[in-house]
Amino acid sequence: MGLYFGTGLRALWSQLFWRAAGVIAPRRAVSSRGLHFSLQADNWITGSRWSSYNTKEPETLDWIDRQMQDGDILFDVGANIGVYALYAALRHPKARVAAFEPEYANLHLLRDNVIKNRLQDRIEVYAMALSDHTGVSWLHVQDLTPGSALHTEAEERLQVTRMQQPIVYREGISAITLDEFCRQTRLQPHGIKIDVDGTEAEILEGAVETLRCPALRSLIIEMPSDSSSRVRCERVLLAAGFQSQGPAIERGRPTNQVWLRAARAVAHDVQQMSAR
Repeated sequence: MGLYFGTGLRALWSQLFWRAAGVIAPRRAVSSRGLHFSLQADNWITGSRWSSYNTKEPETLDWIDRQMQDGDILFDVGANIGVYALYAALRHPKARVAAFEPEYANLHLLRDNVIKNRLQDRIEVYAMALSDHTGVSWLHVQDLTPGSALHTEAEERLQVTRMQQPIVYREGISAITLDEFCRQTRLQPHGIKIDVDGTEAEILEGAVETLRCPALRSLIIEMPSDSSSRVRCERVLLAAGFQSQGPAIERGRPTNQVWLRAARAVAHDVQQMSAR
C-alpha cells in the first residue's frame, strides 16, 4: 500500500510539474551529438521524450548517423511528435524525410516541431497510417495525452490495442499500403524507421515491392513482442533480401532491430570483425 501510494504521489507530482512547465516554457532546447533544436515539452509524456532524448533509444540515433546519408529519402513510420525526423533532417541536411503519423494530437505537435525548427523544406508530414490495405480505417487510441503511443490501426473495432491497453477513443483515419504510397508519390526510400507498437507485420506485408527495390538499403524496426507477428516480419524481410543485425528481443522486451540488405550486411560484418 505504501509503495503504491508513493508511486501515485510521484506520478501526480510529475503531471503537476509538467503542467506548470508547459505554461512557463512549453518548448525545450535539445542538444544531441552536436545538433541543436527544440521540442514541445508541455506535458509529462512530451517532457519525458525531451528529458530522455539522448538515452532512450541511442541505437536509433546510431542508425541515422551510420546508415543514412545526404541525398537519401527516409520514411519515419510512426513519427509521433518528430523526435527522430528532426534529428535525421539536421544530421543529413540534404536528405528528405517523410514522417507518417495518424494520431491527431501527435500530428499537431509533429507539425509544430517541424515548423518551429524551420525544417518544413526537409520534412514532409503525412497524416495517415501505413498498413496492409488502402482505405478508411480506425485508429484505436489508448491515451489522449499528446505525445502518447501504443495506439493501434485496424479496420475492425477493437476492445484493446495490440499492446493490450484499454481503448479510450476511436478516430476515423486514412490508411494506405507503402507500395501504393510510393506509386502515388513516386518516392522511394533509402531507409525506413518503423515504430508503431504492434502493426509492424501489416506494414511490411503492404510494402513487398518497396522492400525489394535496390535503393532501399536499411531498416530499423521495433519488432513486435508476440512471436507470430515477429515471424511474419522476418519472413517478409528475408524474402526481400535483408539480414538482421542483432536480436529482436532483449531481456524479454522488443528492441530496435536493424536490417541491412544482404550485400551490405556482409560488408558490415567484415567491418565489425576488422575493428576488433
